[in-house]
Amino acid sequence: MITVQPTTDALVEALVARLRPVSQGTVALRLAAGAITGAAVSILLLLTLVGARPDLLSVVQSPRFWGKAGYMVATAAVSLFLAARLARPSSRISLLWIIPIPLLAYAPAAIVELATTPSSQWAPLLLGQGWQLCTWLVLILSMPIYAGLWWAFRSFAPTRMDAAGAITGLCASAIASVVYCLHCPTDTAVFALVWYTLAFAIAAVLGRAVGSRLLRW
Repeated sequence: MITVQPTTDALVEALVARLRPVSQGTVALRLAAGAITGAAVSILLLLTLVGARPDLLSVVQSPRFWGKAGYMVATAAVSLFLAARLARPSSRISLLWIIPIPLLAYAPAAIVELATTPSSQWAPLLLGQGWQLCTWLVLILSMPIYAGLWWAFRSFAPTRMDAAGAITGLCASAIASVVYCLHCPTDTAVFALVWYTLAFAIAAVLGRAVGSRLLRW
């Protein structure tokens, strides 16, 4: 008896015969569920480790606070949008140029701070309070969020693992930075652009390094 080996095309057709397209809304909802769950854990972790800033109720009326928070939220939104696109096997990386848009939009605030502050007082703008811990706490808080996003990606079929990993890391750290705003006692744009952006960069590099393994399907 002769056994006929299936061709590659036949095998592929058999594998995809029952597949149905998944809407972009489904992808976004699953990513949002993972991100929100991770953020909830990060909030509990923040309150356990360092607590909320004592003047939070009054500082939320400050434009500086909302400028800083806006930078974080915009970075999280951009990276979450890109993560949803990279979740698909047909994803392209042509839109990665939108990543620095939040930074470029927020940079004028830092320039104004430096221009209106004597150079002898630039150090407090940069170092603020707790600069030694800011970047590392953001990275720690991003871990539950990265886990939530990883859970979401396990149901997807990304083909650009490096890009998906980097964007997932960036997204997790950006959301974590929003959480950290509940504690961070420094609201200057210079401080945020340096230390928070450093956390974003480190998280993106780490995400890219592990993305090819954790996001493989």
